[in-house]
Amino acid sequence: MVQHLIVPVDGSDASWHAADVAFSLARRCDTNVDIIEVVADAAELDDARTRLADRVGQHDTAGVEVATKAIVAPESVSAGLAEEVDLHPEVTVVMASHGRGRSAALLGSVAEELLQRVFGPILLVGPRCERTGFDGPIVVTVGGSTASESVLPLAAAWGIELGAEPWIVEVVESDLRTSGDVDQTTYPARLAHRLSAESGHPVQFEVLHGHDVHDEIADFADSLQASLIVASTHGRTGMARLVTGSTSAALVRDARCPVLLARPPHLATT
Repeated sequence: MVQHLIVPVDGSDASWHAADVAFSLARRCDTNVDIIEVVADAAELDDARTRLADRVGQHDTAGVEVATKAIVAPESVSAGLAEEVDLHPEVTVVMASHGRGRSAALLGSVAEELLQRVFGPILLVGPRCERTGFDGPIVVTVGGSTASESVLPLAAAWGIELGAEPWIVEVVESDLRTSGDVDQTTYPARLAHRLSAESGHPVQFEVLHGHDVHDEIADFADSLQASLIVASTHGRTGMARLVTGSTSAALVRDARCPVLLARPPHLATT
């Protein structure tokens, strides 16, 4: 499932922290990593190549096939990266995301634009991400919509490859907690049963209660020492409008593990 990793870097420590996450994932999945720096002018290529060679030597790449590449993209960084993604089948982008502002600024403008250009998964490494290993369970967020559920097969595939157990998680508003809590588990339980039957592997589920969806999910993932959180970029509730909404940005900001985002297939023509 994880066949090729691309890591955009810009010289910042945050972007190279994402590279460390990619190296760990590559070792786990026996795949290779391309470290890419995008420049606006061909005159900058030599300096970029020198920076890449110097910096990659400062990181633990043992057991990983790593290539560095500088590319020119005068239009935008995201456009250049999107072209690179198109060159590789089954590629996963691993990149850092910023922790300032709201919505697009909080998610990071390059990550935001790239999410709208490509339809493969993007693994975002937020400013509070501490877990670089992939030996814990996977938390999968759902929100009652087909769009939010579209990542379930992706989460199952990653779970199988990583040897990690998926947890399907829904967040319900605190004021909706009633004596009928048992009924609230019907939805995630049904999804877990279906995914387990389809994948042939165990799948757990949980219903969380709270007003701040991102806080509940981030805290739950932290309590499990999860390897990653998986979510669709669009959904009807909870994670609704994940690309441009502040909920997704806050989740990436607060999570102590990487967040894997993917666009639903039906959005490929939008």
